[in-house]
Formats: sequence, structure tokens, C-alpha cells
Amino acid sequence: MTDPIDEFCVQQLRDFDDKKLVCVTKEGLDLPESEEEKRKLEEAKAKYEKLCKVMKDVLGDKVQKVSVSHRLVSTPCCIVTGDYGWTANMERIMTAQALSNSSTMGYMSAKKSLEINPDNAIIQ
Repeated sequence: MTDPIDEFCVQQLRDFDDKKLVCVTKEGLDLPESEEEKRKLEEAKAKYEKLCKVMKDVLGDKVQKVSVSHRLVSTPCCIVTGDYGWTANMERIMTAQALSNSSTMGYMSAKKSLEINPDNAIIQ
């Protein structure tokens, strides 16, 4: 799904063939986890709590929060958008419009969150 029309269509299409469609670029992605994975994530959150706080202080208003991710496998971190507002791809499409309005862009752009991967060597 790389065409601009895909972004508009998927926002309106909530489910397909009794399967709920979920945007993976937004925070709150709910992946199935075993009890061991949940325990490991809780330990990682406790271990990297101070790092998350320092990163948030350094980044300031550029991100809403910094948290430990359960979705990342190989990359050290990723930026995700909030549950409400435009996705990053939709923001890119709207800013590329010829008559884009900066006042509209301000309140429709979603708050960004940084998710770090506790298993990545850079973060460790």
C-alpha cells in the first residue's frame, strides 16, 4: 500500500473479511504475547525507565513520550504517532498538497512517541 489513495481508503475501511485492520504506525499496537514475553517486557520497562526519562528530557517537546517497545525486532528505535490524528504517511501527503494550510496541520498532526528496543545493542 504505497499509493496516496490507499491511506484514505484504509482509514475508512475498518475491517475486512471479519478481521479488524490496525495501523502499525500508531501507538497501542496489541500483539499476542506469551506470559514469558509479558514478563520480559515488564523487566525491560523497569530496567530502561531512567534511559527513557533522559531521552524524553533531551528531546523535549519533539516527542510526547519515550517508552520500551514490544514491536521492534532489529531496529534500535522507532517513532510512532498517537492513536488520534493523522498517521505519518497522511501528514506527508497533506504537507505535499499545493494549498496546504499550516493552521490545519498544527492540530491534525498527531503527537509523536519514541519507542526503544531493549534487545538492540545500541540501546543496551
